[in-house]
Amino acid sequence: MTMEKPSFIQEKIRLAPFTTYQIGGPAEYFVQVESLQQLDQVWQWTRANNLVVRYLGGGSNLLIADEGVGGLVIALPAVNPTIDGLKITVGAGCSLSRLVNEAVDNGLAGLEWAAGIPGQVGGAVRGNAGAFGGWIADNLVEVVAYNFKTNTLEKFSQAECQFAYRHSIFKERPELLIWSVSFALKNGQKEELQAIAESHRQYRREKHPLLPSAGCIFKNALVTEVAIKSPELLAKAEAVKATGRGEVPAGFIVEQAGLSGLAIAKAQVSPQHSNFLVNNGGATAKEMRTLIEKVQAEVRQKYKLELILEVAFWP
Repeated sequence: MTMEKPSFIQEKIRLAPFTTYQIGGPAEYFVQVESLQQLDQVWQWTRANNLVVRYLGGGSNLLIADEGVGGLVIALPAVNPTIDGLKITVGAGCSLSRLVNEAVDNGLAGLEWAAGIPGQVGGAVRGNAGAFGGWIADNLVEVVAYNFKTNTLEKFSQAECQFAYRHSIFKERPELLIWSVSFALKNGQKEELQAIAESHRQYRREKHPLLPSAGCIFKNALVTEVAIKSPELLAKAEAVKATGRGEVPAGFIVEQAGLSGLAIAKAQVSPQHSNFLVNNGGATAKEMRTLIEKVQAEVRQKYKLELILEVAFWP
């Protein structure tokens, strides 16, 4: 059985502008859903036509193939935060920066560590984003997700999200589309929170490359793993006090492997931060993926370590 395509679903939409890498071909079908009613129509249409469905967040941890992807790509609306006392609720499609600004400007503490992190709230929850000792899981109280298999909404408490390092249940259950998120924050001093947030933004401006990237490409390695597989590397990391939180930074590992600045065509390991692989202008997905795999292979050969990806590939 087939079903006529709803008028609000577009065809052959180029996806590169929706990613921080500025790389990627077209989606066969694309929709920015504005309501749960529209989502219900989308569900019926994709089910009737047996289409693959993908969810697109802020595109900050994503490398899309040059030829694009088949099926339907769903993007979410940027529903702004609403505040009720110390509770703040936001649509998954809202930018993380907007959420942080709203909390800080209202004197609510608990999210200021995330200032300057790109992407959307849904993606931050899915990957349990973290920086400067803070994690998205810390203040989260509830996630409402749409189950694309059953066409129903499900609610998840903080515990039910099964948060771990750069991980949540939403990575294990791809049928779940995060729809909204609620956080319980604390009272704070607006000026103090604004100063903390701005210091984090300034750190990112100074330490992170400004060229298009997907942020950190690889997860940090556990100290326990590095101790077993490459004790000499661990000694170097400890000598420069780079082993905070029980991890050895992936950027440090890539740099020690002599790969900083390595380039394949327009794709390059940033000389500024070796865990950022940047688009120097016109890089293709194929070039970037080849570079990623080369870095993994070199680190594997030199240190017997397997660098685990933070970035996702489509398809």
